Amino acid sequence: MYVAHFDSELQISQSLEEHLYQVSNLIKDRVPPTVNFPKMSNHQLKSYIRFIYLFHDIGKYTDYFQDYLLKGKSSSLKNHAHISACFIYPFLTDKFQDLQIEQRSVWAFLAYIAIRFHHSHLRLKELFDDPSMWDVLNKQALNLLKKIDEIYRELHIKEDSSFEKFSDYFQIEKLKENKKFFINMPYHLRSPRLGDIHWFFGLIYIFSVLIDNDKLNSAGVQPKKVRTVSPQQVESYTNQKHKDLYSKEEIYLREKREAARKTMFEIIDGLTDEDIDSQYFFTITAPTGIGKTLSSLQCALRLQEKLTNKYKYTPRIITAIPFINIIEQTQIDYEKVFNKQATVVIHHRLNDFSDKNMNELPLDQTLLEVESWEGDVILTTFVQLFQSLLSGKNRLLKKINKLAGSIVILDEVQAIPEKYMALIGALLRRVAEYYGTRFILMTATQPKILQMGDRLQSRDFQPPIELLPNHDAYFKQLRRTKFIPLLKEKYDTESFLLLFRNIWDGKKSVLIVVNTIKRSIDVFRRLKELQDQEELYKDIDIAYLSTNIIPKKRKEVILNVKQKLNENVPVILVSTQTIEAGVDLDFDLGFRDLAPLESLVQTAGRVNREGKKGEYCPVYIVRFENDNQYVYQLHHLERTKNLLEKYNQILEPEYPSLIENYYEQLMQFDIPEESRTLWNEGIGQLDFEKLEEFQLIEKIGEVIDVFVEMDEKATQLANVYEEIHKDKLDLSLLEGIIDKDYIIKQKENISYYDRQAITKIVLIKMSQYMIQIRGKRVKNNPPISFSSRNGIKSSIFWIPKGQLQQYYDEETGFIDEYGDAFIW
Repeated sequence: MYVAHFDSELQISQSLEEHLYQVSNLIKDRVPPTVNFPKMSNHQLKSYIRFIYLFHDIGKYTDYFQDYLLKGKSSSLKNHAHISACFIYPFLTDKFQDLQIEQRSVWAFLAYIAIRFHHSHLRLKELFDDPSMWDVLNKQALNLLKKIDEIYRELHIKEDSSFEKFSDYFQIEKLKENKKFFINMPYHLRSPRLGDIHWFFGLIYIFSVLIDNDKLNSAGVQPKKVRTVSPQQVESYTNQKHKDLYSKEEIYLREKREAARKTMFEIIDGLTDEDIDSQYFFTITAPTGIGKTLSSLQCALRLQEKLTNKYKYTPRIITAIPFINIIEQTQIDYEKVFNKQATVVIHHRLNDFSDKNMNELPLDQTLLEVESWEGDVILTTFVQLFQSLLSGKNRLLKKINKLAGSIVILDEVQAIPEKYMALIGALLRRVAEYYGTRFILMTATQPKILQMGDRLQSRDFQPPIELLPNHDAYFKQLRRTKFIPLLKEKYDTESFLLLFRNIWDGKKSVLIVVNTIKRSIDVFRRLKELQDQEELYKDIDIAYLSTNIIPKKRKEVILNVKQKLNENVPVILVSTQTIEAGVDLDFDLGFRDLAPLESLVQTAGRVNREGKKGEYCPVYIVRFENDNQYVYQLHHLERTKNLLEKYNQILEPEYPSLIENYYEQLMQFDIPEESRTLWNEGIGQLDFEKLEEFQLIEKIGEVIDVFVEMDEKATQLANVYEEIHKDKLDLSLLEGIIDKDYIIKQKENISYYDRQAITKIVLIKMSQYMIQIRGKRVKNNPPISFSSRNGIKSSIFWIPKGQLQQYYDEETGFIDEYGDAFIW
């Protein structure tokens, strides 16, 4: 028996025949009927992908690989991916004769790339620069030809290829001599004649299908059919959730939510088969508090029913949210709606997948399912979605095939940086066109992302369907806040606090949002000093929030402030933009350093959130000296400033027209260079190195992870993190970190994959004590490297419990006394 995988510790193996032939016959069911590419039909694509999977490990039949796997004999000839890739190219060019020669050569070459790098990362550069590789490939091919009859028989391909032709596909010299359609193909893919955007989306799709199914099968994870629930379950849950709202304001808000929900659902419900076939984009433009989260889910479930009826497959629902801290409430709502009738997979960098309630799989398989989006409903972040689409990285791309045929809800789309709006708009258009993905875009400030994407491509696409067409009426009824621009002068900390004290009456809760950590600490400390000097009321709680304090502390601050707000106890919160990230707090008035308009609207959403504090609570817009230039591009601020300074005040019903004006002006500018370059070069020319420049969350300079040993739990985590880097892991140290039943089940020697999963869990739990600091600040006050703990390999820095006073202030976080206007 030829073996595909072998666990020497457990003495468990999987045959190559099972891994290749059996899975290849199932893989076509993993390709939804919505996926199509120019001149490549869905039927052709399914056949094409089946062959890719069938032959992706054919190189494992060599004696060199089998000896390595079963006997531990290592040599350069054991590598199997490249020889497998060399087989697939001539096979596919011969098999797809109904395509023109250039088309089938490109598709065959993309398959070659996918298989060659299925254990690595995608690239098209320097593919044939190593002359010694041809000698290796020839030796491997000769070895495979010696057992060609066994391979032919095991892979059951009599109906797909004659034995004579099958043998001919191992002629390496023919490939080497094929300059036009093989060796020079990377150049042709960048040329105007043959180059096209769809090749990028075709390559990452077939690569994703291959590596995803390869990893799932190797780990023994069985793909499952998508399960779902009726849209009516959302309505039932909503009614239950709001049944105890009795005040006049609460009843009024509930009625508005219900009216909006019905409008959205009726539009989705009324879509014809023709609409379902041709329409890929829907928008929900609605103010904060109107119930977009649950209404969009109900719309997605109804759309799911319609797509299931038409295409005879059930799409996944994938919801992507810009900020991790919004996910928690959405997760609660989703899990109550689906009520264990469907699996909700949560995927972001801080999610603790070791939660026993998720499923009963081993930790390594659970991690694989999460990272592969192997669930019925996926709840994730913009970073996971867009960084994965715009990448050649293996681990990121493996989940991308799950987008195909799915319904994707994008919440708070205005959070996408302006420099990437055109890029993301174009990306969404093509994912919809080639993968058949449907999108629901939600926001209170609908940016023109799709229109910008259309401009980038110089193409006209069908406009989206707005699911709340009367949204203007909802905005006009709002009386919660007003902007008061105070932009004629620039403020330092002292002049701002003078303004603040002239406005604040000492009885209201106040939110102060500034653009840099340095300014936020300055304002916070001066307020505390004024309180100590009895120039502010002693009983007023002054709180601080930014990414300079550990996430565990941030949660505590938010909960404490929320409790005081609910009890109508005055509180002052000084914060950076962290407060904009979906934090559900409700203040009486606000102060905001100048920022792009969408950020100002987000801050206003934290003031008089539910309209219970009277009409038009003020949000004062000020300008601190130079701070905003560290965070935002100058022309964005100038556009906002020019819009605002025409007014003495702007009432909430006027926000939509202000926002419309803001984005209309944005449309007059040239496409940002970042979007244009990444689209034309990264995607258009399949330059995966160029795509690495894409950073949805911009890192200004080098960023360092610093672990703060704040309490006993942090100490335990630090000890375990050190322990898992040792050859022999003491499982008893994991108690309290990983489920006890799992520890009991494990043998003394855990597998490599289990150790990977445990490491991931420990790092996720450590992240609650982790802050990210710019490298310059770390140099100013350098903590200890974690590698100082017995020489373990780690890039993390460490603030020991005994040295907190030197490095970390409990209220304001990491200590930097050098005065840089840092924004992290």
